[in-house]
Amino acid sequence: MAASYFEITEQERASGALTNQSLGNIRDSFETKGFAVVGGLVSLQSCEYLSQAIVEDVALIRAREQPTPHEKHTGIGHLQLGLRRYAPYVKPDLVANGLIENIVSSLLGAGAWLGFYNGNVNCPGSGYQPLHFDRPYSWKTQEQAIAAGKSWPPPTTTLSCSLALSDITETTGATEIYPGSQLETVVASWKAGERPENHPDLIEQWGPASRMTIPAGGICFRDPRMWHRGVPNLSELARPMIALTYHSGLAKHWRGLVVANMTDDELRRCKEDPSLRVLDNGELGDGRLIFDDSGRSAFESVNRHGVDRNVRFVTDPYRVNHFLDAHALGGARVVTSDHITPYLPGDT
Repeated sequence: MAASYFEITEQERASGALTNQSLGNIRDSFETKGFAVVGGLVSLQSCEYLSQAIVEDVALIRAREQPTPHEKHTGIGHLQLGLRRYAPYVKPDLVANGLIENIVSSLLGAGAWLGFYNGNVNCPGSGYQPLHFDRPYSWKTQEQAIAAGKSWPPPTTTLSCSLALSDITETTGATEIYPGSQLETVVASWKAGERPENHPDLIEQWGPASRMTIPAGGICFRDPRMWHRGVPNLSELARPMIALTYHSGLAKHWRGLVVANMTDDELRRCKEDPSLRVLDNGELGDGRLIFDDSGRSAFESVNRHGVDRNVRFVTDPYRVNHFLDAHALGGARVVTSDHITPYLPGDT
């Protein structure tokens, strides 16, 4: 296999932790290339079960022919799809997997926390997304990085984890990636919304592009600053993938950003209450992900690696509609109806 691909050993699986050598190899690939693929992390049984649920949800969304708002913004056929947040669809070998959390802790350091839990579906007949990156640099200049005790280019404060529910191949639309491009510091000075596609010289510099192929049950741990784009799915089946994003303990914003202007009182409150994050309006609020209480037991395994699972649960009469607000704080909408649908009354 390629140097960026790693497989969990039976000894590591039995012990619930990777060896220092394995973690070091994964970390080296992540820091230099911007990604590392680790196979054998999630059971194929869980993958098949969640894949079926996602395909069913895609059919509900596709009951209407018009593209979703996300497709209009990024690319036709590429869906951001909320995941069912109730039993039996919340799987402990995904949301409370010690091996995954071991790798997350190694890459992000102590205090890492789960900030995003969502689905990425590449549908048959999809197009190309614009080349982009998901997160900005947390420190915009070398001086800022040095003052914070960081190197330049600085490390990421967010980590994207892409779980393949079935084999992700070039035929099924494996994401196009530009390994190493997360180290391109010129992007730190770009205005919000600027994209690499407007800089063909830099694209050539960081090329040629590669593809993010992942075996079923494997996860690509990706620096979200690495340039990438969705590409056409040439198969006849939807390609479901689950996206978990973890954030560094340094990141106090719910989107995983470092907040430089927090007051001493705000820092104290965040330390006393780990659920608090800086919201988009600049105020502190509950930044936990929302799940139905029926999924609580999936999170209750022993947490050996100090990764904050960062969830809260709702009980009757409330439900979680996973279709709505998949990109908003909490990643889903709390409702009082048992009728969980992608569309609200009056939607057109």
